[in-house]
Amino acid sequence: MIGLCRRAIIGGATLLAVSLSSLGIPRTFAQTAPDYATLMAAPDRSDADRAADKRRDPVPFLAFAGLMAGMKVLDMGAGAGYSTELVARAIGPTGTVYGQNPPDNFERARNAFAARAATPAMKNSLAVVRPYDDPLPADLRGLDMITYLFFYITTPPT
Repeated sequence: MIGLCRRAIIGGATLLAVSLSSLGIPRTFAQTAPDYATLMAAPDRSDADRAADKRRDPVPFLAFAGLMAGMKVLDMGAGAGYSTELVARAIGPTGTVYGQNPPDNFERARNAFAARAATPAMKNSLAVVRPYDDPLPADLRGLDMITYLFFYITTPPT
C-alpha cells in the first residue's frame, strides 16, 4: 500500500508539473534537458543520498518531469531536502528551487535541511517555512513546477 501511495504522489506531482507548463506559462529556461544520470553521479553527493537513490530511483522522475536549467520550482514537504537538492542540481545556477516545510516540521529534518542548504549544490535554493495551505508568499509568482514527493501528511479523524 505504501508503494502505491508513493507512486500516486509522484505521479500527481509530475502531472501537476506538466499541467502548469501547459497553462501557457512562458518558458524562459533552456530547452535542452540536462543529463540527469551524470548529475546523480556528481562526486559531491553524499553517501546517504546515493543510498536513497537506490530506493527512490530519481533519474526516471527527473526525466519525466523535464526539469531544465532556469526553472523556478516549489518543492513542497521538502523534509531534509533530498528532493530539493535533486531539483537544484537539475535546474542549475540560473534556476531557483524553494524547499517548503511547515513551521512544525521535525527538528531533525529542519537541521538536516539547513545543513544541506549550506552546500554549494544548494546555492540556488531557498528554504520556505510556511503551512501547506499557504506554501508561498503572495508576491512569489511564475513557478514552472511544483513537486510533492515522499512526504506524507496525516490528520487525525474528526
